[in-house]
Amino acid sequence: MFGRGTRKVTVRGFADAVTRGIRPDMTHLYLMYQVGGTVIVKWEEPRGDRRKPFRIVPDEDGNACPHCAVLLAVSKIGDVLPLGDERVERVRREYLSVLDQGMLPCPAIGRSPSLDTPFGTMPLIIGVGRWMAECHVGHGDPVTAADCARHQRA
Repeated sequence: MFGRGTRKVTVRGFADAVTRGIRPDMTHLYLMYQVGGTVIVKWEEPRGDRRKPFRIVPDEDGNACPHCAVLLAVSKIGDVLPLGDERVERVRREYLSVLDQGMLPCPAIGRSPSLDTPFGTMPLIIGVGRWMAECHVGHGDPVTAADCARHQRA
């Protein structure tokens, strides 16, 4: 049922694991929701990427909804990285919209690109070093038996 190396965590444990994995040199972070409810977290860094699959298991309230876990993680990421409330809320809205369309949501957080030059770091776009966030879309059925009432599709 669970893939080799898949870590089993509660909703809150998932959010904690995602934020603990954030390092100062991280450039991108992806929460890749998979068919069946596994969430692969990918932390991208200059020295190499780290990927870890997670399966959400019931917490003390019995909640094992992977969507609750991802949305809580997005909120917690906003507490660790300087995303701002507006970006966090936009990702949450996009996630729910993708979910409502019956597709796989993938929150993506990244640092705006820059170029190191002899004169210092130069922005390739306005806002160098700022964090951006959006929700990518994957094809597949996002529904699982563990979905809570809020995240079940009609």
